[in-house]
Amino acid sequence: MLNVKVYDGKITDNFNIAEFACKGGGEVLLNRETIDHICRLQRFRNWFNRPMTINSGYRTAAYNAKVGGAKNSMHVQGIATDFALPNEFYTFSKERQEQFLQNVKKKWFEICAADGLGGGVGFYKTFIHLDSRTGKSAHWDGR
Repeated sequence: MLNVKVYDGKITDNFNIAEFACKGGGEVLLNRETIDHICRLQRFRNWFNRPMTINSGYRTAAYNAKVGGAKNSMHVQGIATDFALPNEFYTFSKERQEQFLQNVKKKWFEICAADGLGGGVGFYKTFIHLDSRTGKSAHWDGR
């Protein structure tokens, strides 16, 4: 008897593996670390309480180099995600924007710490980078 299960790509309530496929050819990295990262993103999404448009998930080494990604990018390991800032962000005062970003950073570090990770958070003009790095946490502002 052949036991076949159909997989629709849904990883969590709000995320599908296709959202994390490499934009340079559609490759997908699906391993324990990737799934754990996406589950952390779901916990973040539950707190964030708004849709998250994924700009970049997994990247092959070749595609990462093509887009100018960091040499040791967490994207190549499948444990980094860039998502677009929500439209409402652009209506906030500068003070409120900074508060919003600091809240994001604090929450991601809390989620990662609960799993024994440092985590990484990067701010950019139009998106936020979150990663599930081990060791010491990292934060940068690329705006």
